[in-house]
Amino acid sequence: MLLARLFKTAIKKCQEAKTQTRQSKTTLAIQTTRMQDSSFTADSTGLSTNIEDNAESTPEPPTEPESIAEHPIQRCNQDILSTIFEWFTCDHMTHRNRRAAQLTMVCRRWRQVALQTPELWRRFDIGLGYPLPTIRKQWDWLVSMRPAAPDDIRVDCIQPGYPDQPALIYLWSQCGISTLERITHLEFVLLRSSTAAGIAHPSIALPNTRIDRLWVDSHEYPGRSTTHTPWEVDQLLETFPRVRYIKLLRQSCFSFRPGNAFLHTTFLHITNCVNVSICAGLSSFVNLERLWIQATTISEASASSTTTIRMPSLKWLCIYRATNFPWTKLDCPSLQVLTGEESVSDAIIQFLQQHPHVRDIDVQVDKQMFATFARTVPHVETLDLGGYIEGLAEWQTATDLVEPPFPNIRRLILDRTEEEIGLDLFESIVKTYCLLSISTTTTATTPPSIPPSQPQAHSIGESNPRKRAVDCLCVFGTTESFKTAKWAQSPLLAGCVRTSRTYSHLEPWLCLELRWPESSQSH
Repeated sequence: MLLARLFKTAIKKCQEAKTQTRQSKTTLAIQTTRMQDSSFTADSTGLSTNIEDNAESTPEPPTEPESIAEHPIQRCNQDILSTIFEWFTCDHMTHRNRRAAQLTMVCRRWRQVALQTPELWRRFDIGLGYPLPTIRKQWDWLVSMRPAAPDDIRVDCIQPGYPDQPALIYLWSQCGISTLERITHLEFVLLRSSTAAGIAHPSIALPNTRIDRLWVDSHEYPGRSTTHTPWEVDQLLETFPRVRYIKLLRQSCFSFRPGNAFLHTTFLHITNCVNVSICAGLSSFVNLERLWIQATTISEASASSTTTIRMPSLKWLCIYRATNFPWTKLDCPSLQVLTGEESVSDAIIQFLQQHPHVRDIDVQVDKQMFATFARTVPHVETLDLGGYIEGLAEWQTATDLVEPPFPNIRRLILDRTEEEIGLDLFESIVKTYCLLSISTTTTATTPPSIPPSQPQAHSIGESNPRKRAVDCLCVFGTTESFKTAKWAQSPLLAGCVRTSRTYSHLEPWLCLELRWPESSQSH
């Protein structure tokens, strides 16, 4: 989200200063190179080629600026350059300070702008293994660069023998970390997941510091490790009790003790973890609003021994490839969003029947489960559907449904790449969900879109059995493929307003949003 905000800000400012930035490059060059010779020699075959002798047949290389001072990016004003610098360093999760320091070495102006941009110096990289006085000097220098102390702290514990609690105690006290009122991001990067218990210790506790994000990562995937040391997340939360968002990445053998009450945590994110026992302790997060579990194996003992898991404040549940997840034992009265592209099963059907208030769903469904799923969630308003999307068009013959499924849907996302969606299927979905009726004059000059082998939602000129059209139909794809997709040439797209939305976790894919004006929906 921060990247998106910085990038949007940069674009907005660049639009206001088009005359200054039109010729600027979008990537940052640390050093500018220029061609110094007018010829080159190819020695690999013993042949020598001279550019001057072939000037007529060989295009001239693009003209490069003579120095960094003449580079077009230097015409950007300081505000725009600062925003680009912020985006450039924010995109680098590790050693952000090192990248910011590189900007100061390009030229005098860049150094001046970088030193006057406090956001570049908010990250404090602690590389355990370096001399502690050296790390302390880095902290003092960062404090001199900002009106406030750095609030983004990354502790690198990948050296053997770390995390070292005496070293952390020294840095916590000497750098004043223990007195900070707020840390926006605190991250521990471990060599192995078996050392995670080393950071859950009272000696480095921050009882009065509000922590917006706490990440515990490991360089080693737990599935490849032969050493697994059980540890309790409760100890970590007792060490950092005021954490809002906790992310456990590439960890193993951790558990939650039941009976505790963690009042401050609102977001729990577990990804790429194995053999975890979390089910019994999920009820301890009484104010948890988001629970994301991705590519994680839950221990069978934890899943089977758990009774009802009550999560009264949970609003967003994201489950993706979470083995042994206890669907039927969850009680989430406030749940609104279910995502993760899980394949619809009997357990998920039972979960959805117990939670009829869920309005936003992202799932994969096969042909056998399509009708059951459609009858279970007639109230859904946003549906990201993968798998058997043909059911949206074939509901009359392939299912026992008596009307088009999902009557209250407002936003429909076809979770397939644009090349996998045929013209006939696309037009049938558009007619059923986006247009209330199709007039004879609109399609009389075009051949029938749906062959006899495929059912047609309604004939030309017939009213759509749906009572209302969806607000938005979405398709995933890339910019170039959207231009060549067969369905993109459909006459039903006439008058359609097209916009695109990017998602950082789906790059380089885009989500193409299609909206029909009300005048087009009625005829």
